[in-house]
Amino acid sequence: MKYNASDYNIIIEENEDYVYLYNSFSGAFAKLEKEIYNSIASTVIDDAYPCSYFNDLQEQGFIKPVDLDEYNKIITTERYAMYEDGRSGVSFVIAPTMSCNLSCKYCFEKKYIDNSFMSDNTVDAVVDYIDARIKKEKIKRISVSWFGGEPLLAYDVIVAFSKKINSIIQKNDVTYSSSMITNGILLTEEKAEYLAKNCGLKKVQITIDGTESIYCQQKGASAEQYKAVLNNINNALNYMKVAVRFNCGKNNYPDIISAAEYIVSLCGQHKNLSFYLAKVADYGCDDGNELCFQEEFDEKVINFNQVSCSLLGREYKPTIPTRRKIFCGLFKLKNVVIDPNGKLYKCEHHLGRHDKVIGNVRQGIFYSAATLKFINNDVNEKCSKCKLFPLCLGGCPAQREDLYSGEACCFSLRYLQNLLQQKIKNN
Repeated sequence: MKYNASDYNIIIEENEDYVYLYNSFSGAFAKLEKEIYNSIASTVIDDAYPCSYFNDLQEQGFIKPVDLDEYNKIITTERYAMYEDGRSGVSFVIAPTMSCNLSCKYCFEKKYIDNSFMSDNTVDAVVDYIDARIKKEKIKRISVSWFGGEPLLAYDVIVAFSKKINSIIQKNDVTYSSSMITNGILLTEEKAEYLAKNCGLKKVQITIDGTESIYCQQKGASAEQYKAVLNNINNALNYMKVAVRFNCGKNNYPDIISAAEYIVSLCGQHKNLSFYLAKVADYGCDDGNELCFQEEFDEKVINFNQVSCSLLGREYKPTIPTRRKIFCGLFKLKNVVIDPNGKLYKCEHHLGRHDKVIGNVRQGIFYSAATLKFINNDVNEKCSKCKLFPLCLGGCPAQREDLYSGEACCFSLRYLQNLLQQKIKNN
């Protein structure tokens, strides 16, 4: 059989004698003699190639059969994952309201927000919809992510839904859990305890953009609200995992570090506490691109991971991105987003957009143009030929369509190289 080099080989570091090579398709990382690498990179070889670890090169994906189209293999795997059986688990993102008690500058929902709350009738319809799907699809695991707006403005809706869904899952022997994306202002200790014990709430994500002044500026919040969030984070840790998300723009990174330090001083190195850095994307933010950036972010996120691990008393281990079968859970055909009126979408970024509705809980999914466009997930030529494509699959399809005109780069080659160079040094 004839072999040539994989399209997804990436040189991380080299010298006169050796090449450190990473393959984004297989996730393999190896140190090769430079002579060997130059040979396989420039010629077609066969089984008789004089190399003692020829089989390793093949198994780890550094070489491939000449007739293998790796890109089409990735696309085929992705399509299979989209349509795969969902009986093992189905996820629902539910927005009980689109109202919010803050006014973040970078909010992507501003243009589409209404102030509606999920009615009792719609709660019943949502529960009936999930119940019908459990029985029809023989689902054994359900997860709900509460979204908004600010979901805790509709705390009573969450409680009512949870009581009804608990009855359904018990009758059908289904495992249930929930998570929540919240600003944390209303997450009092009383509510945190109740949600954890009675509503299956295992984890919350709370966004803090920095110390008090930055937080108030970015989110249109008061100092009292900022203090309430920090206090609520501290109390919630007794009942659930809390992931503190820091939205990073061009100018607030030093302030984020200060905020992380303060949170640890308040909460300690709690096992349920975690931090992560997120890039502010330009969803029509008031300050335009002043808040939004790409190139600088890659270096900052590596530094932040090191700093946050140190603050939380945990060992820092560079996490190397690995090939995805699918970009995100909502990309699976069986997972949906539900708005306060019971309308269905494929992405939380589509909430409130009439042209993105794919159905409703009373009638099910309509296979509309919006549905098909989302799941087709076409990428442009630049993405399809990128050596990082196996790691991101072209990035978020919603962002590509609405924000970046065909591109949604989630990390750079330089970012990957920096991570792997750290791995080389650690070894």
